[in-house]
This record gives sequence, C-alpha cells and structure tokens, in this order.
Amino acid sequence: MQMTISLNTMFNMLQPLSPSNKKWLADRLYEDIKRQKKIVSKELVFPHLPADFKVSAETHEGTIGHLPKGVDFEKETEKMWEEWAK
Repeated sequence: MQMTISLNTMFNMLQPLSPSNKKWLADRLYEDIKRQKKIVSKELVFPHLPADFKVSAETHEGTIGHLPKGVDFEKETEKMWEEWAK
C-alpha cells in the first residue's frame, strides 16, 4: 500500500528531530541528488588541445589523404546523415 503525503506535512514531521539528525538527513539527501545527477547527465567531456597542437607523423600517415577530384564532401556527409536517420 502506498501513501502520499505533502512535503509540508513531511517537513512538520521532521521538526522534532535534533539538529544533528536533521544534518544527517540533509547530507543523505544531497548525496542522493548528486548520485542521481551523475546517472542522468552522461555528459561527453572532450580534452582541450593546446593551440599549437600538431598531429604526429604516425597519425597523419594513417589517414586516407586527399579526397578524389569531383567528390563533394558536403553532399556525401548529407547523404550519410540521411542514411543514418532511416
């Protein structure tokens, strides 16, 4: 059986608690809020590269190089997004 009580009623029920018990409860509530925020916000964090960052020779050699003449990169990218959206 579930019961619903208003926050005002709950607050009034907690008034007789000692200050140390209120602090304990508040700490647990803040910990729960922080835990829930971590679960909800899976924010992507990207590293910040310095302005003078240079790609290593090994990485540069691993790329495919220049696109062939006549290939429209913007058009190909748009087609890719349309295919992914299907």
